[in-house]
Formats: sequence, structure tokens, C-alpha cells
Amino acid sequence: MTVFKQLPRPRTHVVERVPFHKTNPVGVSPIRRVLAFLLLMIVMVGVLEPIRAFADEPQTGAGTMTDTITDPQNLLGSDVGSVKDAIEETAQQTGVSVRLLYLPHFYQGVKPETWASRVLESMKPTHDTVLLAVASQDGKLVVAVSSNSQAWLKDQSSVDQLSQAALEPVTKGRNPDWVGSAKAMMDQVETLDQNHRHHRVMIIALSATVVVLIVLGVAVTIWWRRSSRTGAHHRKSGAAKKQSRPAETVSKLSDNTQKDAAS
Repeated sequence: MTVFKQLPRPRTHVVERVPFHKTNPVGVSPIRRVLAFLLLMIVMVGVLEPIRAFADEPQTGAGTMTDTITDPQNLLGSDVGSVKDAIEETAQQTGVSVRLLYLPHFYQGVKPETWASRVLESMKPTHDTVLLAVASQDGKLVVAVSSNSQAWLKDQSSVDQLSQAALEPVTKGRNPDWVGSAKAMMDQVETLDQNHRHHRVMIIALSATVVVLIVLGVAVTIWWRRSSRTGAHHRKSGAAKKQSRPAETVSKLSDNTQKDAAS
């Protein structure tokens, strides 16, 4: 069952939480689970800088912890490089920053959507930032959009589509496709951006058409008024000429009559 939640501003604008099959990553040792729990506590208090300083480069064998990807369980595996490339390409194509967070569990005692919103805001995200947070052992997935994003991105419908795109690769097979989930969400970001651009172009074209029609309407109105005035003036001049012609004829007849009488 899918549950939709909307968070109070100014945190994340919209969050969606969806359950999926729980997973137990192969090769995750107890020590790594302890490290993941410690990482979770660090993230909750918003102290993310030590994590970034700890690993500037992806550590594929022991998980990945970078500015954009936190994956201590190594769910992305050897495909982490292609995921990073997809994040960079999404940022270049759409201007949207993507953050990926994979943990065994979300913080207990706090709703996943509230937890995700706090984590995202603690990162001090740039404009148009999307966070995909996954609790692999809890079977929960959360998509959050930062409150400083554009309206088209933080719209409820957009977040629903992002969540659905990320969810499908995780639930359609026997084993969750984490790489496919992240890339599918980013593909949906590009789709939403293209739709937004197309919509904006249509609005501009429609506005330009309306302006042109208004200008043409004004021009036609002015021309019609001037034509009406010119026509009225010509009609008046023609009537005056017609009235003057009988008078001239009478005058000529009178002159001829006087000449005949004189002769």
C-alpha cells in the first residue's frame, strides 16, 4: 500500500513513502552493519562534512560515501561509477541535483518522511535537489524534494512520478535493482524537465500569438475608423458638388436669355 505524506514547510515540500521487499545484501558483515548504524546517527544530527572528508573518492569494495552517494552497504556495487555519471548528467541537463542515501534502517521513533526531510535540510541543499533515501532492511523508500526547488519539481504530481519511477525496478523482480531504481528516477527527472520546458515554450508561443492578435485587432480598428472618416468626407464633398451644378446651369441659362433678348 502506498502512503503519501506532505511535510510542513520550509522542509521538504513533498515526500512519498512506499514499502517493498526487504533485502539482506550479500556479504554485509556485522562490522559493516555497525558502521552503517553509526553513519545513520551522524546523518541524523546533520554532521555530514566528516563523511565527505572521509571519502572523496568512491570506495566500491567497502561501500560508497561521497557528496552525492551514501551507500555503506555497497548496494550499488561495481555500478556506482555509472550512477555517479548519471547524477552528473542529470545536473547538466536539468539543473537538478540528486542525492542518494542507502541505509539498512531509518532512524527509529521518527516517521521516514520526517526523517528524510530533516536529513535533506541538514545537507543545506542547492536549489532543485532531490533525495532518494532507502532503508533496505525496513523495506522503505522515500523521495524528498527540497523546499527551495522550482514549483514544477516540488509539485505533488512530480514527486509521485519520481517515487513511482524509483519504486518499479525495486519491486518488479525477485531481487531489488538499486542501480536501475536510481537511474529510473533520474530519467524521470529529465522527463519532467522536458515537459516543463515544452509547457513553458507553449505558454510563450501562446502569449506571443495573443499579443500579435491584439496588435492586429488594434491596427484593423484604426484602419476601419480612418476609412469610415475618409468615406464620410468624400460623400459630403460629392453631395456639395451635386448641389452646386444646378445653380451653375440656371446661371448659364439666364445669361443666354439676356443675350437673346438684347439681340
